[in-house]
Amino acid sequence: MTVNHPPLGLQDVLDEFMMEDDQGSEVLARYVREYPQFAAQLVDFSILAASDDSDDQRELSAIDQSRVDAAWIAFSAIDISPASDPLAKLTGEKGRSVAHALGVPRQVVTCFREHKVIATSVPDDILRLFADELEVPMAYVISAMSQPLAGFGGRQFKADGKPSAGEQVSFEQVLIDAGVSEADRSRLLSKGG
Repeated sequence: MTVNHPPLGLQDVLDEFMMEDDQGSEVLARYVREYPQFAAQLVDFSILAASDDSDDQRELSAIDQSRVDAAWIAFSAIDISPASDPLAKLTGEKGRSVAHALGVPRQVVTCFREHKVIATSVPDDILRLFADELEVPMAYVISAMSQPLAGFGGRQFKADGKPSAGEQVSFEQVLIDAGVSEADRSRLLSKGG
């Protein structure tokens, strides 16, 4: 007998996250993979959970206040709306740079840009490289990979049938399809493990 549990809501996911013994980056990454729809809330919540719980109500120094203001301006400049897709920036020089850093053909990076790679199949070191190159938190990369690509913004070819968004495949399958050697596949798949 199979029991179907209703999907967890935001509050339930945050409660589960808080019950973890360690809310570090590995646990956060796991939760973002499992609940990509709550990625931004999980990141914010983890920051709050890691902050000091003291009741220190003293005024901030001018230097501390300027740092807070600068961080807020930088954070506000990042478009984290669902319509924002950091992977869309993987064109031109950024795409070449990531492909070169990974030692893979550019079609692998294109598969990431087109949301064709299953986020849970990608080692953390690879995800971190994408996040660093795109200058966004890793949780945003995972969240973007888990979302369907709006429209058919990917490569265009003539086809016999109706176009479809296509299914996501594992990172390993993308590497195989791109003709990446077995040794390079092994190197890439063992990163972050």
